[in-house]
Amino acid sequence: MKRVVMVAMDGLRPDMVTPAATPHLAAMAARGLRFANARSIFPSETRVATPSLITGCRPGGHGMVANTLFDAAVYPDRLLRTKLVEDVLAMGQGRESPLERPSLGERLADVGKSFALVSAGTAGAARLLHPAAERLGMFRWNVEDTQGPAVERVVAALGPTPPAAVPNIPRNDHATRILLDLVLPVLRPDVALIWLSEPDISYHYTGLGADASRAALAAADASLGRILAWRDAQPDAAEIGVIVLSDHGHVTGRGKRSLAEDLRGAGFRAGTGLSSDTDVVVAPAAAPGLWFRDAALAPQVADWLTRQLWCGALLARDPAILPAGMAQPLALLGSGHRRSADLVLTYAGSEAPDEWGLPGFAPFDTAEIPEGGGMHGGLHRAELATVLVAEGGPFRRGAVVQAPCDLTDIAPTVLHLLGLGHEGCEGRPLREAWDPGADAPPAPERIDLGRGFVLEAMRPAGGGRLYPSAMVRS
Repeated sequence: MKRVVMVAMDGLRPDMVTPAATPHLAAMAARGLRFANARSIFPSETRVATPSLITGCRPGGHGMVANTLFDAAVYPDRLLRTKLVEDVLAMGQGRESPLERPSLGERLADVGKSFALVSAGTAGAARLLHPAAERLGMFRWNVEDTQGPAVERVVAALGPTPPAAVPNIPRNDHATRILLDLVLPVLRPDVALIWLSEPDISYHYTGLGADASRAALAAADASLGRILAWRDAQPDAAEIGVIVLSDHGHVTGRGKRSLAEDLRGAGFRAGTGLSSDTDVVVAPAAAPGLWFRDAALAPQVADWLTRQLWCGALLARDPAILPAGMAQPLALLGSGHRRSADLVLTYAGSEAPDEWGLPGFAPFDTAEIPEGGGMHGGLHRAELATVLVAEGGPFRRGAVVQAPCDLTDIAPTVLHLLGLGHEGCEGRPLREAWDPGADAPPAPERIDLGRGFVLEAMRPAGGGRLYPSAMVRS
C-alpha cells in the first residue's frame, strides 16, 4: 500500500450507518471491509480516543485519561479542559506533549515518511493527534487555529475558516476542501487524517434523531463521497487505502445531573479545584472522575454513591482505597494511570429505545449539553460501539470481520501496511483485514462489577486483550 487516508466521523454510531442516511459509507462497507466488533476505549471521550488512535495505546499507556481532569501539580485550583491547547500544553509541563507514547506522525518521521492532519474538531484534540507537527515540519490544520504557517497557507489558497454552527457543516466542508485541494494533491503525505466534527456536535446539541443531526450526518457522508471520488480518479487508486472510523458512539442523555451539587447536598465538600473548603474535586462527564484530598473520605463517598439509583459500577485507580469488592480497577479497562481519578463513577443507563427509537439512554453530568442531547464517555453499549470500515490495497472485499478490535489497533495496522514496525504499541495489526484465515468470532466474557452490574466483553478467539462492549445489569 502506497498511501493511507483516514476519515474520522466523530461520534458516529454504527447502527446509524444505512443506505438511506449514509449512502457513500454504506456502499463502501458493502464492497470493502467492515469490522463488526469495533470498539472505543474507556472513558469513551474524544480527547481520550484521539491519542489512543494515534499512539496505538490505551489511556493507561499514553496518559490522557479524560476530556476534563484534575492534576494538582499543574493547576491545583481548577480542572484541566483538554479541548484547550493551553491546557494540553500545561499538562506536558514543559514537554512538547503530555502523551507518553510516540504518535503516528513521529513514527512515520523516523523512517522518512509524512503525516498530515486536517481537523474540524477542537484545537486540543488536533494537538493530541499530531503533537510534533511543528518540530517535524509536517502539516496540522485545525478550524480553531488563527495563526501559523498552515493557517496562512490555507487562507491564501482557500480563504478563511467559516464560523462555527450547529450543524457544523460549513466547517466540515471547508476541512474537506483543504484535504482534497491542498493536502492530498500538493503535500501528498504518506498518511493523511481528516477529522470531521459531525455528527458529534449535532448529536450533542440537538439529539440523535433531530433534523440537524440527520443533515450533519448526510453532509459528513457527502464529504466521504468526495474523498472516495478523489481516490478513484488517481492513477494509483488501487494502492490507496481509505479507512473510515468513529472514535465513540452516542447514547441519548436522559436525567441530567450535577455530581458536585449532588455530593454537596449529601454533606460532602465538593468542587472543581482544591481549596480550603473542598475535599472532593469532581470532573463532570458521562463518567465523572473524583479526586480526594484525603483518601480516607473515599469509602464514605462511595457508600453514598452506591445507594443512588442512578449510580452504576465504580472504578478506581487503586481499589484499595475502598472496602474489598466496592470498585473494580481502572486497569481492567486499560485506563489506569497516575493522572487517573481516584474514583470514577459510571451512570446506570438503559438499552430501551429513546424517543427516536434508537436503543439506549443514560444520565449524564455535563452543563453545556441539554437534556435529551447525545452523550458519550461511559460504558453503555451505544457509547462503546464504533465504525471501522476499510477499502483498497490488500483489504478484503465484501467482507465482515468478526474478530474484536478497538482504536488502538488502527495505527499498528497502518504501520504494517506501509511495511513498518509497530513496536511499543499495545494494539495489533488487524491481519484478519487481509487474511480471512486469521478471522474468528470473539470469545465472550462476563465480568462481575458488583452491585448487580456486569461488564460484557470479548477477547480474540486465540486469547489476548480484553475488549469491553457494555456495562449491563445482571
